[in-house]
Amino acid sequence: MALKPDVAEGLQYLRQQVPDDMEDLHQLLQYFDETYVTGNLRRVTSARSSARLILCARRIAPLFPPAVWKVYDATLTGRERTNNVCEGWNNAFATMVGHHHPSLCCLIGALQQDQAMVATALLQNARGQPPAKRCKRSVVQQQQRLHKLFCERSDGTRSVKDTLRALGHL
Repeated sequence: MALKPDVAEGLQYLRQQVPDDMEDLHQLLQYFDETYVTGNLRRVTSARSSARLILCARRIAPLFPPAVWKVYDATLTGRERTNNVCEGWNNAFATMVGHHHPSLCCLIGALQQDQAMVATALLQNARGQPPAKRCKRSVVQQQQRLHKLFCERSDGTRSVKDTLRALGHL
């Protein structure tokens, strides 16, 4: 299911919900639209013909189109929704090190500890005992609610407007 029409429809709905006196919020939505959804217009050429000025413009693709950042399909299929596969490792390593600017000796010790943990996990996996993925109950419940919302959107029982409202309450 191509989600581009849903993204444009959702953005239009959000624009309608913003009060007219909230100029900063309108600017934020405009920025989001130009950077992540439709892109913006750029002047290509300007020419004069007899007594009038002709400006030509073309739409420049967004810097980060929806195909890069949307996680709709990943949520429906139960895959990870983060686009940075190293995020979990970075967080675990930062916790293992314990402070922001470790000494060289402390850093080497943490790297050795990480290597030992990975070696143990590989051995367990080779024996058919993959380590259980720990997840907070609240996170699992939130994942289930998101999956249900997206399934309802996918099969057409929930509109874009209703989905956005539900996400706002989630």
